[in-house]
Amino acid sequence: QAPRGEGLIIETLELSKQQEKALAAANDAVKKYPDERSFRYLRARLLGEQGHVDEGIQQLQDMVTGKPSDIDIYLSMAQIYSQAKRYPDAEEVSKKALALSSKPADQKGARFMLGSIYEREKKWDLAEEQFRMVLSVDPLDAPAANYLGYMLADRGVRLEESVQYIQNALAEDPENAAYMDSLGWAYYKMDRYDLAQAPLERAVRLLNGDPTVQEHLGNLYYKMGKKAEAEKRFELALKAWP
Repeated sequence: QAPRGEGLIIETLELSKQQEKALAAANDAVKKYPDERSFRYLRARLLGEQGHVDEGIQQLQDMVTGKPSDIDIYLSMAQIYSQAKRYPDAEEVSKKALALSSKPADQKGARFMLGSIYEREKKWDLAEEQFRMVLSVDPLDAPAANYLGYMLADRGVRLEESVQYIQNALAEDPENAAYMDSLGWAYYKMDRYDLAQAPLERAVRLLNGDPTVQEHLGNLYYKMGKKAEAEKRFELALKAWP
């Protein structure tokens, strides 16, 4: 249980925004448990988040063996590149992960990652293609269904279809606050403020530190004429993400 405890300590430091202490703890954990790959992933991600992107990537690159098990390594690289907005690099390593297996079930993670990168690059058709391929392998994949539904809703296109995808995600994970936010946002885009209010308010209760969720509820309150409540939500969003 000791490595698990170390990991929880590092994550707690990170969540409390003590990034330097989190990285120092990750460095110590890697030395203490050299065979625990999870600590290497964690340290590389922390390096990337603190602006040391190439150093974090190099540490992951040193783990590459040329075997199918490298999929997780490449996906970790893609996450670091994506957070740094180095999307072409993120695309490249995601495709390397995709090429390591010909089995659709093994490609789900890489396709999801690639879809999220395409979405950030506003390559909507390519993003949708990847999420649809994930759902063709596993129609009950809630994260893919939610991502696709939210992506459509945020652009204000095919909103009925968007709602269906998000409802499918909620059917698999009814207490997921992010999915509730997606549903409320889709209804907001449909101008169905009566339907948007309950899921958005519930999402805020569960994710009150999330600036995007606060902003969504603020937009809804503004449209409903509740300007004081809207202002409060916008202030909370700015406090969380200046």
